[in-house]
Amino acid sequence: MKTIKIVFGLFFAFASIIHASAQTTETIELQGNQLFPEGILTLPNNDLLVGGFGDGSIQRLDSKNKSTYFSKPGENGMVIAVGMALDKKTNRLWVANFNFKTESGKPGSNLKVFDYTTGKLLKTIPEKFIPGAFFNEVTLDEKGNVYVSDTFAPNIWTANYTSTEASVFVTDAALLKNPSPDQPFGLNGLTITPDKKYLIASVMNRTIQGGGTLVRINLASKEVKSVTLKNDEATKAFSGSDGMFFHNGELLMVNVYSQSGAIFTAQFNKDYSEASLTIRNKFQSVYDRPTASAIRNGKLYTVNSQLNHIIDDKDGKLNTPPVLPFKVIGVPLRELLK
Repeated sequence: MKTIKIVFGLFFAFASIIHASAQTTETIELQGNQLFPEGILTLPNNDLLVGGFGDGSIQRLDSKNKSTYFSKPGENGMVIAVGMALDKKTNRLWVANFNFKTESGKPGSNLKVFDYTTGKLLKTIPEKFIPGAFFNEVTLDEKGNVYVSDTFAPNIWTANYTSTEASVFVTDAALLKNPSPDQPFGLNGLTITPDKKYLIASVMNRTIQGGGTLVRINLASKEVKSVTLKNDEATKAFSGSDGMFFHNGELLMVNVYSQSGAIFTAQFNKDYSEASLTIRNKFQSVYDRPTASAIRNGKLYTVNSQLNHIIDDKDGKLNTPPVLPFKVIGVPLRELLK
């Protein structure tokens, strides 16, 4: 009888933990049956912006999680909304705009610049799509220069608000390219270190566990150097980062092969040449092909893109219907990072 009581006690304790965990997560429903959300960020007023990979829209989520369109599907020349970045000094929102088939018949990209307080489109750089480029993640330095990863080539592009064209800031065929010949996608995550000296970029190996890399680019000298990752289980599960940003000195990342852990963090040494990875899988079950995260009011909000329904992730879901509505998932950041 004592053994039975212990077993039941453990069962109810485990059930209570699961219930408590479920209570701490938040689900936000999004508009659009073809949305396939990809990017997310937090505005200064704590609204969230979510970009649509499937329909090119940008949705705004207010404090009550009500969704309205910042830019409707088909508006402002947006085709596929990918990475986004804020210039808080000028109230500007930079968005990577990608098109799988431009007027030339080839893929291409450009940058859209909005006033994030009004939603007005201010500028397109360049006006026509850059042939062959897949602009993905976007980050900004203190001077207002924007840097963009190119998922189709080993290039990081740059521009600023006075630009009429984007140019290649740095290229490196050895370190900024996916070595797998059967995978066309390479560079993805991109951010600037807290000391403002380096870009940290990630090259992904999207369809298999492991093989992802982090790369350090010196903003002054443009030196490209591989970041040495500690050889442990987290490194072997890391396939490269999609959305990434620094929080309290720690890099938060969304692992592109989310089955082996959706959320990762990285702790760096002083010059960002070495990093130790940690899998943050406390809320692993709530994610469905996540791509990017943002922090609001102590929670980490992550988009469940379901991109594996329209891009082949070799998991059997290509061309099958997504689960509607599309969602953003919020989890308590402090609990996630314990």
